[in-house]
Amino acid sequence: MKTHALWFIAVVVALCGCAEPPLMSYTQPLTSPGGDFSKLPPAVQNSVRAEAGMAEIEKVIRNPDGPTAVYEIRFRNQAVYPPLYLASDGSVLTSNLTVAVGASADAIEVSTGSEVGGVKMDDLPSNVILTIRHQAPTAEVDAISRVNSASQVFYGVTFKDPARHRALMIRDDGHLMQ
Repeated sequence: MKTHALWFIAVVVALCGCAEPPLMSYTQPLTSPGGDFSKLPPAVQNSVRAEAGMAEIEKVIRNPDGPTAVYEIRFRNQAVYPPLYLASDGSVLTSNLTVAVGASADAIEVSTGSEVGGVKMDDLPSNVILTIRHQAPTAEVDAISRVNSASQVFYGVTFKDPARHRALMIRDDGHLMQ
């Protein structure tokens, strides 16, 4: 009798171990707050660290409307850390999006392009940034300008060392124009 019971238990355990878990399909890419934080412009990351230290981020929301992008950072402990609103230059904004604390001048500004053309690296679409980094990974950006045509937006990028890096004209979808 004990032998039959042991065989029965062994068969049940073996069958349970062979069961396959159901397959899951994802309809959206997997993201994490840390991954979202790493995609923020350096000036915004510095402002988040300065304002909230190592507080756990729950969600990062980018609002591209308006003359400059606005980032809303939501924290896990909302009672201690209310939502933080930041401009793309790192300025801390109030909830009605007026400047509460202006951005500090930092060394990273040199590599993110000047404001002469009205466009900073932080304001570019991600595909355009990837194209710039692919074409000139070590180059220092001098100026970025936005060119609107009838049906498309282009970005002109010049570099501090034009002898080593030629100027680029990139469509807003990231395609390099010849």
